[in-house]
Amino acid sequence: MSIIQILTPVFTMAAMAAAGFVTSRFIEITAETRRFISFTAINFALPAVVVSSIFQLGFNRETWISFAAVYTSSLCFTLFGMLAGYLAGKGFGYGEMEARQLAIVSGCGNTGFVGIPLIALLFGPEAGSYAAVYDAGTMTSVFTVGILLLRPEKFSFRQLKAILNTPFITLLSAVLLAALGVALPVMLLETADMLSGLAAPLALILIGLLIPTISKADWKRVQNGYKRFMAAALVIKVLLLPAIACAAVWLLPFPESLGQIVIVQASMPTFTLAAVLFERYIIGGAKQFGIVALICTTAFSLLMLPVTVWVAQAIS
Repeated sequence: MSIIQILTPVFTMAAMAAAGFVTSRFIEITAETRRFISFTAINFALPAVVVSSIFQLGFNRETWISFAAVYTSSLCFTLFGMLAGYLAGKGFGYGEMEARQLAIVSGCGNTGFVGIPLIALLFGPEAGSYAAVYDAGTMTSVFTVGILLLRPEKFSFRQLKAILNTPFITLLSAVLLAALGVALPVMLLETADMLSGLAAPLALILIGLLIPTISKADWKRVQNGYKRFMAAALVIKVLLLPAIACAAVWLLPFPESLGQIVIVQASMPTFTLAAVLFERYIIGGAKQFGIVALICTTAFSLLMLPVTVWVAQAIS
């Protein structure tokens, strides 16, 4: 893959985020508008990417081994990022809940909303299925260990229902049907192909729309008391985890394409639901940490993406 091929999707995605920000300057964007975009992306566009990807795979023993390797990698990298974030928070002298927040924004990546469409853009439609499996590992970590970190109650199996979101259910259903040799009608596949093209634009436009939701007071609060918080989130999420993924791919027998997918997914920015989880589970509200971390890590992740992809190609 040439440098132009790497830079093109990066430029395109940055332009989409910028379009969202510019739009918010001229049109009043309500919470319902952002919810509509998010709902459409999660419940239609991302499942379409999964369907388009899965039904282009040939299922055999190697496919299942690859799925297991990607899922296990996702769990390991996400949980390691959480641990590193928590230890960094305690080391910097933050309180218990702030250290837990840092664990969430450091370990949990935007592997679905941004990662799945980005992987499909970079490596082709088939790669999107493995990106979806990686995202399943991220969501498993978020709604088990992640929720335990944010809420004082004991773990309950009922909270695992949150894992059963539309992309995850679509992944399970599509894998089952494809493995059984069931072929979808051409009309459905063409519809999925068309809807899948919405995933990346909607995800990046929404991030651009979120930028103005952070008030000057929120930015000032982060700048005055939480510079190390955001710096740690950036270093762990966008630098440390991809570096560890690179080492794992280099040392372990990952297939070439699979190694690249794992490395790029490990470099994804903080996941979009961070702000929602902070607002829901933390008394007193800490929504700004999630959104600021999302915006900062997304910008830095896009800047680093050409280097990440180049390194992934070099070692895998």
